[in-house]
Amino acid sequence: MKLDAGRIEGFLKTPTAPIVLLHGPDAGLVAERGLRLARSVEGAINDPFAFVEMIRPNPDEVLAEATAASLTGGRRVVRVRDAHEALVKALETLVKRPPEALVILEAGELTTKSKLRGLAEKSPDVAAIACYAVDAARLPQVVSARLRGLGVQIDQEAAAWAGQNLSGEEGPLGQALEVLALYAGAEKRIGLADITAILADGGDGSMNDAIDAALTGDPAVADKALSLSFDEGISPVGVVRVLLTELLRLRVAAGAVADGVPAQEAMKAMRPPVFFKREAVVGKMLRLWPLPALDQAIAAALSAETACKTTHIPDYEYCRQTLLALATRARGAARRL
Repeated sequence: MKLDAGRIEGFLKTPTAPIVLLHGPDAGLVAERGLRLARSVEGAINDPFAFVEMIRPNPDEVLAEATAASLTGGRRVVRVRDAHEALVKALETLVKRPPEALVILEAGELTTKSKLRGLAEKSPDVAAIACYAVDAARLPQVVSARLRGLGVQIDQEAAAWAGQNLSGEEGPLGQALEVLALYAGAEKRIGLADITAILADGGDGSMNDAIDAALTGDPAVADKALSLSFDEGISPVGVVRVLLTELLRLRVAAGAVADGVPAQEAMKAMRPPVFFKREAVVGKMLRLWPLPALDQAIAAALSAETACKTTHIPDYEYCRQTLLALATRARGAARRL
């Protein structure tokens, strides 16, 4: 059965299906939800007889662990990392005779053509949960809500900065929120000055530096910052999605400029708002990227996103080539100004 977004939180606390398939492009969220499910069975994760974790196992190994009897009397948890299509036959067997253990299958992004995903979504004894990064439009609200859950209030302007500068992927986002919660201390409040001081030069700042450098025509800086962002754990798909978000925001502003709106006014109307320290950078982008060029850049970013999700294509290099191609084009436009 396919679990909709509104049911996920309750299910993670109390799984009502013996088998769970977690899949999607946000590997951090897949892992975080897998861990929460494992912890939902009290005491299992700390008991070597009740908990087993497997990485890319074969079908026979999965079946053996999923159907093994508990030696201590409690419920067992079988966590399968990097689940793959070869496990379809094992899943078919488990669906026919649902196990007493909680079986957690953690996979990457599975298309609608995936047999593993298709079987999970059709079976009433399997919960299929998609794990996607938070999109930029929703990120300020998500940041505010999650910090509120930690007892910390964040100002609206600071939340808007977070939406523009933080990654929606669970790994980097969770780390950033932990840092903010610790920094808030006894005050339990985060303002714009706080969040820029804490996160402007850390977290996924290298990714934003790479995108800014690419769109303002500095290939060398873009290449160096991109390498740093990869070292920090940002995925190529994550970089491309943030790039695409920035290009789409620029296109709205560029459309207004094409209709006669002054560039400064068009930039002020961008959502999320442009952080004041980036106004000069974004203004330069608007000068270098008129509407036709932005349309081509958006098409290139969409192609890169698709390519980075394709298993046989080297995603890191494709992402790098895309950014450097945009940087080279922007540098050429700057020379013509």
